[in-house]
Amino acid sequence: MKYVYNNLVYDNRNNKGVLYRDNKILFMGNSWSGILQFLAYSGNAPEVQEMFKAQLSQRERPKFQSAHEEPK
Repeated sequence: MKYVYNNLVYDNRNNKGVLYRDNKILFMGNSWSGILQFLAYSGNAPEVQEMFKAQLSQRERPKFQSAHEEPK
């Protein structure tokens, strides 16, 4: 599945992610790391956060973090 934001394209293929900017590869690796890279290169854009809302909500919070604290 391909996700597009401005000049970034994230292609998620069978648990492998490839991130492109202007048709040049920025990242190749596992899909979770690719999502994090996509977020970082987009400047943590709300539109990109919305694309991956389900995946982001599934991640476990660090055990040392209190339940009331926002993730960093």
